[in-house]
Amino acid sequence: MKKVLYVILALVGIYLVLCIAGPAAIKVERSATINAPADAIQAKIVDFGTFSTWSPWQEKDPNMKTTITGEAGKVGHLYSWEGNKEVGKGSMKITKVSADTVVQELSFDGSGISNVTFAFKADSAGTKVSWIMDMSVPFFGRGMMMFFKGKMDEMLGADFEKGLANLKKVAEEAPATGVANYEVKEVQWEARTYYGTKTTNLTMEKIGPFFGENLPKIMTDFGKGKIEPQSPPSCLVFSWNDANMSGDMAAAFAASKDAKIKGWEKYTVPAGKVLQVTYFGAYEKIGDAHGALVNYIKEKNLTQGLAIEEYVTDPGTEKDTAKWQTNIYYTLK
Repeated sequence: MKKVLYVILALVGIYLVLCIAGPAAIKVERSATINAPADAIQAKIVDFGTFSTWSPWQEKDPNMKTTITGEAGKVGHLYSWEGNKEVGKGSMKITKVSADTVVQELSFDGSGISNVTFAFKADSAGTKVSWIMDMSVPFFGRGMMMFFKGKMDEMLGADFEKGLANLKKVAEEAPATGVANYEVKEVQWEARTYYGTKTTNLTMEKIGPFFGENLPKIMTDFGKGKIEPQSPPSCLVFSWNDANMSGDMAAAFAASKDAKIKGWEKYTVPAGKVLQVTYFGAYEKIGDAHGALVNYIKEKNLTQGLAIEEYVTDPGTEKDTAKWQTNIYYTLK
């Protein structure tokens, strides 16, 4: 009996040593290059309503039960699932969204919480997307992980590779599908003068606050000067950098070229032919409308100049985002 006890204690001791030496964390990472803009790819990741279109686990249990809560693209957006033995039970929640990163909190039932990161980096062939999971290993699980670390990387890495291949297919096909829904018109533009403020290298997450702060101020000064706006609230995009998802742009309203407005810059858009698309929907999903214009310019071998967005609908009075109208214009050089 004592021998058995000594053997058990010895095995326990050996396992404790393995736990001390074993990995405290495991990282699984796979990457793929996708021929699509980072924002278009990110839109497929931050909206759990589209996850089933590229998930590597969907076909393992097509009948799994899923629940989606929260607003797509926002922190707190949550996806929960419960399925067969292959997919198990768990949830994933968005904890951070920026121009080049999406971070999720992944929870497998009974296996703790892991951080999952999607990182986006522009390269010559499109956008490099990296899918990364960092998993903390509890102390008493570290001994076992000394032997299964490589196997886990192999198995989960294969799922990541398949998911990225699915995402590549979905993202690269999306522009052709989404763009077809928009009619690009060539219209004659009359010369227009805008008054507002310009900033450089404005990133995606700062666009909303910038316009939310400055458009009301401009409108207030218009009122003080009894100046009648000749356009809806507008965004003038002078340049855009796909690599870091930022641009040089201005918040502005059009007014008479002779208007006297102190404290605001003046921008003149000359008369000429422009391309125009009318978009209805939430601002963060406007990418396909711009994609239609970009594709049209490529097909017709044209050269784009200034881009203008006019926000026709006031979100403060119209809560249904499907009714928000934005007129998009691309001037031509």
